[in-house]
Amino acid sequence: MYSQETVRRRGSVRSYGAVSARERRRGAPSQERVRLLQLAVCFALFLVISLWKGIFPQKLNQVRDDLLTLITTDLNLQGALAELGDSLANNDSVFADLRDFCIEVFGAEAQDEPAEETVITLPPSKGIRSEELHFFSQKADCAVLTAHYANVEQYGLKIISPEPIPVQDEPEPPVQKETPVIPAVGTVIMVSDYSGEALPDNYTMDQLSLGELETMTPVLGHLNSEYGYRDHPINGRYQFHGGVDIGGQMGDPIGAFAAGTVEYVGKDDSYGLYLQIDHGNGVKSFYAHCSKIIVSKGQAVALGEKVAEVGSSGSATGPHLHLELKYNKMHLNPVYYVELLEL
Repeated sequence: MYSQETVRRRGSVRSYGAVSARERRRGAPSQERVRLLQLAVCFALFLVISLWKGIFPQKLNQVRDDLLTLITTDLNLQGALAELGDSLANNDSVFADLRDFCIEVFGAEAQDEPAEETVITLPPSKGIRSEELHFFSQKADCAVLTAHYANVEQYGLKIISPEPIPVQDEPEPPVQKETPVIPAVGTVIMVSDYSGEALPDNYTMDQLSLGELETMTPVLGHLNSEYGYRDHPINGRYQFHGGVDIGGQMGDPIGAFAAGTVEYVGKDDSYGLYLQIDHGNGVKSFYAHCSKIIVSKGQAVALGEKVAEVGSSGSATGPHLHLELKYNKMHLNPVYYVELLEL
């Protein structure tokens, strides 16, 4: 029989042994899974690398040794894959991509020193494009870039400042013409500087307004005799001439000075055949020495309408028109209101 102390010791031994066995049974599958994972990853890498067998045969021996090491050595999988990537990327960009892939997926071991920055130096060549690529590869800072690209003369270029666009002034608003204020009929618009013999009653040398009356010259000709004092060409007496004599040819048409109504038609030894037209507002026109009268008393006539023909009837020395203008029985100087041919 065993003592109780012996039983306790043996029980402790069995218990310790049992725990160790269980732990070993639990640990064994885990280690196998790690191995299987290593084999699967390495096999995949082996397939990828095999594709490049014809292109990079010089790498095969190194790759084979790396794979054998991974399979036979119980090491950190992440570190091993990272080292494999470094080995593959020594001299070829394709394997550098594979290394980056390994580090991206599994992570890389911390490096004692930061990787040195790679500066690509392009061989010098001619041409703006090559020079720019070379300059850009130097990874210059902002200040250097600004100074470089601001100097456009190195490319044979020149900055041409655009001509300033002339500022167009706003168009001035159209000037509205003021409607001239027409003085009322009979308003004195020009005072004459006449200083001769006293004028007869109802005669003036001043110019009076005819208002808005539209007028024209009855006969276009030379001025044979003026308005004012003169020696009469027939009797020789010095007397006032109340109109103007406008020269013309026998039978020339005489037009109405303005629109109106024929006030009367007559004939005498002094004026010969004559007529008078009333234009309204106190304005009237008188025509004498006519050879023929075309209109009759009370007839309405238009501006410029033929009312008679030039003649030398009455007391006259030749064919002409004796024209008088009146405003409320005040005789006006026709020279202010008609056009005459110069001598």
